[in-house]
Amino acid sequence: MEPYIRKLIMGKEIRPRPPDEYVKLLREINAVGNNINQIAHIANAERHISADKIEEVLKMQDEIMRLVRSVR
Repeated sequence: MEPYIRKLIMGKEIRPRPPDEYVKLLREINAVGNNINQIAHIANAERHISADKIEEVLKMQDEIMRLVRSVR
C-alpha cells in the first residue's frame, strides 16, 4: 500500500494491477521460451536439428499465439 500512497502524493501515474490471467500468460510464455531456447542450444551444439524438433518449436509457437489471443 505504501508505494501506492507515495505515487499518489507525488502525482505519478497509477496503473491498475494486471489481471491474474496476464500473470499466468507471462509464466506460460516464459516456459515455452525456455523450451525453445533449450532446443536452439541443442541444435547449435549439434550443428543440426531434426524435423521433429522443428515441429516441436512450431507447436510451441502456436501455443504462444493461442495464449496471447485468449487474453485479448
